[in-house]
Amino acid sequence: MTKLNYEGITSINLDNIIPTEVAPGVSQYILWENENNKISAVYKFEKNSKFPIDFHEIYDEHIYVLSGTFNDGKTDYKKGSYIVNPKGTVHHPQSKEGCTVLVVYP
Repeated sequence: MTKLNYEGITSINLDNIIPTEVAPGVSQYILWENENNKISAVYKFEKNSKFPIDFHEIYDEHIYVLSGTFNDGKTDYKKGSYIVNPKGTVHHPQSKEGCTVLVVYP
């Protein structure tokens, strides 16, 4: 019989996080962060907002579009899209209509 183990499990509710404005019209809600600077975060983009050019020098980046339409500077990704930006890639996150995305550095 398997013994359950809940040690180290953490949780947080998005409504309890005070966001940080990381660019005009772009708010970051950090859900989780470890000692290696890996994070899981939600980013909310207001209409016509842009994040600075994003370089992925150390880790892959995984993005899941929760609402709206996210654009990486080249392609529009609608709600439900899953994007992987491998280490070494560069993109320009933005949204014309506004969007909310989950970003994970696994």
